[in-house]
Amino acid sequence: MILVIGATGQLGTAVVRRLAASAQPVRAFVRRGSRHEHLDGLGVELAFGDLREPETVDAACRGVRAVIATANAIVPEGPSTFEAVEGRGYATLIDACQRHAVDQFIYVAMPTTPHDEQVPAFRYKRLNEERLKNSKLSYTILQASLFMDDWFAFIGSSIVANGAEAATIHRRYWFLQAFMKAVGGLIEKRGVALIPGSRRVRHAFITLDNVADFLVRSVGRDDMRRCVFQIGGPQVITWVDVLATYSRVLGKPVRGIYVPNTLFRAQRALLAPFSEAASDIMGLNWLVGYDTPYDSNALAIKLGIRLTSVEQFLRHKVAVSSR
Repeated sequence: MILVIGATGQLGTAVVRRLAASAQPVRAFVRRGSRHEHLDGLGVELAFGDLREPETVDAACRGVRAVIATANAIVPEGPSTFEAVEGRGYATLIDACQRHAVDQFIYVAMPTTPHDEQVPAFRYKRLNEERLKNSKLSYTILQASLFMDDWFAFIGSSIVANGAEAATIHRRYWFLQAFMKAVGGLIEKRGVALIPGSRRVRHAFITLDNVADFLVRSVGRDDMRRCVFQIGGPQVITWVDVLATYSRVLGKPVRGIYVPNTLFRAQRALLAPFSEAASDIMGLNWLVGYDTPYDSNALAIKLGIRLTSVEQFLRHKVAVSSR
């Protein structure tokens, strides 16, 4: 049995679908009241609970050989905090996995930066990485570069949600909804993108589907145990390259307005007393100003994964829209 934590999110859903398609027994950990109808009919077991409820976490871990953990508190739906979910919640999960002798814990994390401690999403990823390293569990940690599905939407693209299931950018969080209402469609409608940071920053932009591939293909592999891997797409490119690709795919010029990272850093501090999650989102925009030049092509080949380029991703999204 493979337990998926965060199963109703966009990444968790992609993981569940891959596992179900390969006829592996899957248990999806879902919160009561969450949108989980899209998991019906997949032949997976639903374990209702919450990382903030230790008894439900313990029950979900019984009889499990592997855990794939994708849950986070970045875009909350309802009252929640990083400490409750990624702090105490993940501590509870890791303890339960050790108690029930789970064979492998696979965790999706974020890139490392010099300022991780100042942004909750990064700080708690580092905390949970250390918890896993200090545990008795056989862990696989995947530090992923920027997700095309999310970050291309944040800079103003509406097409990236085409065909997406349980899309993160559609989650019911007021700050995200207000942000997307302001920037959504800027690229397609006006040929303008709002870019966080410098045009010289380089990232190995990766599709969410490829992240799911790495997570699923890591299950049961001895050469992936007690290891930390940095994963990305097939190319390390700049935002300028991304916008040039948009121009080719859309057949019109797309220009970037580059917002200094210091502005996001200041907004993070201003929002901190009022909303942890909103402040964190501004912090994310600040820290994407640091390069993630990950070359995971060799790892992808070893795991039998075909990495998707930015151009392939965008052309697919346009094709979905035209249908």
